[in-house]
Amino acid sequence: MTSLLKRLKRGIRNDWKYHLIHRIIEDNYGHKLSRDTKSSVNKEGRPIPWFTYPALEFVNQFNLKDCSVFEWGSGNSSLYFSSKCLSVTSVEHDSNWFNKQMANKNANQTIILADEQEYPSIINRNNQCYDIIVIDGILRDECTLNSEKHLNENGVIILDNSDRHSEACMLLREKGLTQIDFHGLGPINEYAWTTSIFFRKLTWKPNTIQPTIPLGGGY
Repeated sequence: MTSLLKRLKRGIRNDWKYHLIHRIIEDNYGHKLSRDTKSSVNKEGRPIPWFTYPALEFVNQFNLKDCSVFEWGSGNSSLYFSSKCLSVTSVEHDSNWFNKQMANKNANQTIILADEQEYPSIINRNNQCYDIIVIDGILRDECTLNSEKHLNENGVIILDNSDRHSEACMLLREKGLTQIDFHGLGPINEYAWTTSIFFRKLTWKPNTIQPTIPLGGGY
C-alpha cells in the first residue's frame, strides 16, 4: 500500500508539472487562441509572424523602429512588422489573399501582387536594400537566390520552415551569412518546426534590459 501511494503521489506531481508546461504554451504564448482561430496571434489576439516562438522571442527583443522590411508572403507578419518597423513591402501571388490584406493594411505597408513567374525576382524592381528580408511564401529556394544582394550590411534574412529548405540555407551560408536555427513550437500548428535567421553582423539595439523574464518564467 505504501509503494502504491508513493506512485500515486508521484503521478499527481508529474501531472501538475505537465499542466503547468501546457498552460505556458497554450495560455502565455497564446497557442490555444491561435489554434482555435486558425490565425497567427498572441494571447491578446494581436498579429504575430507564423514563426516558431523562439524565433519570435529573438526578434521581439530588438528596437526595429528604423528598419525597412521586405517579405515574400503577406499576412499577420506584415501587420506585426508594420507596428514595429519604418516600412514593410510585401509581395503576394494569391489575388484573393492580396485583396484581403489590402483592406487591412497600415499606412507604412506596400503590398505587391505578382504572378508566380515574377514573384521571386520582384525584389529586384527598385534596386533597394532592406534591414529585414523575410522568406515565407511560395518558391522559397528561388526567392533566396535574390535575397542576399538586397540585404543591408547590418540586416537579417528570416527563412521560415528552413528544416524543409536545406538548399536555401546552404546558399545563404555560402554567401558568408551566419545561420542561427530556432527550433520549437509556434502559432496554430501542433508540431515543431524551424525558423532560421541569417546575418553578416548584427548590432541591433535591444528594446530594454537583456534578458527580460521569459513568458512563463520568473520566480
